Amino acid sequence: MSLWVLKFGGTSVGDPVRIGNVASLIERHRRSGIDLVIVVSAMAGETDRLIALAHTLSTTPDPRELAALVVTGEQTSAALLALTLNARGIPSHSYTAWQIGLEARGSPDEAIVHAVDSARLHSDLKSGIVPVVCGFQGIDAAGDYVTLGRGGSDTTAVALAAALCADECQIYTDVDGVYTADPRLIASARRHDHLSYSEMLELAGGGAKVLERRSVELAGRHRVPLRVLSTFAGEGSSGTRFTGSPPAVNEESLCGVTLSQNESEITILGVPEQPALAAILLGPISAAGIEIDLIVQNRARDGRVDLGFTVPQRSLADTLALVRERAGAIGAEGVISSERIAKLSLVGLGLKSHPELIARLLSTLAAESISVRMMATAEIKVSVTIPEEDGKRALVAVHRALGFEERVRKPSPRKKRST
Repeated sequence: MSLWVLKFGGTSVGDPVRIGNVASLIERHRRSGIDLVIVVSAMAGETDRLIALAHTLSTTPDPRELAALVVTGEQTSAALLALTLNARGIPSHSYTAWQIGLEARGSPDEAIVHAVDSARLHSDLKSGIVPVVCGFQGIDAAGDYVTLGRGGSDTTAVALAAALCADECQIYTDVDGVYTADPRLIASARRHDHLSYSEMLELAGGGAKVLERRSVELAGRHRVPLRVLSTFAGEGSSGTRFTGSPPAVNEESLCGVTLSQNESEITILGVPEQPALAAILLGPISAAGIEIDLIVQNRARDGRVDLGFTVPQRSLADTLALVRERAGAIGAEGVISSERIAKLSLVGLGLKSHPELIARLLSTLAAESISVRMMATAEIKVSVTIPEEDGKRALVAVHRALGFEERVRKPSPRKKRST
């Protein structure tokens, strides 16, 4: 008998009617003889509501107590879905991270899954019970609640699938797969039937919100068969599946263009050149749990260099405080920042070997009079930062100029899993 882990996002469980629709989908899978473990997010908007509520009482909420508050959103969703399933004659238990021993390590708002005790879930499955697990939450070494960051329910689902050796992990959301661009911004974007873990990892890092980046990393590490589907698309949609296999050499290398807004840019000017400069300046930022992206080092003059990088807008103030302290200590000439920028990324296997595609990206932006502030290239991704107000216009122009409507891969033959 097959075992699937199904994760349902906030829009999928947004109200009692939608919870009923999820219960119907679970019922159909059960009739097909599939064992299921369910992971749920909080109802759409609930986490933001709880955070806002905390801020009405404290301008700087205590991280431990804030985590204890926001995890109640998932607990509500899990209990409501389990109640619905039981009312339909499908035995179901809801579980918090504490009840299934989902341990996580790190800061209370960005913890990383450390271990899962799957014994209780296995016991339920043997008894014909459908476990409904709270996503997004974990328990630290002290037994306190921590959260796995925005989109962390995806990571919960993949972690459970790995621990249970599930046959597939299905992520249900409000879009029916991964597209060449955000279909909510570009109507002509096309859906992929299949992508590799490495491609999806770069798309997620570039701003594609359909899957959380850590969940893709975890799926790739444990080779969890992963699929993204829409809760609202009906039974005919197969979504997008992810495997470790890249496309065949004769298939199109490009797979998408992404836009990440809410980014900020910091440049440390005139730093005396020395070995391991980036580590010296950026080490304290990483140690503080702040995500750094697009590191660019340029030679300036007289043995000095400029070092630029991007961070999320929400982290700008904390990052600037750390940077200014360290920059002054090593004799930098100054620090400048831009609060509101966008990051546009082009993703495709072997992209670095096709400079003509990068040239077309840059010429398209130039034709639209969109200035490029920073640029970084890797083997399968090139990213540029641009003014935030130009983000959507740049996305539309690049998607059109690179012909993504014709670049969607055909489904590749499925390989049987070895036993």
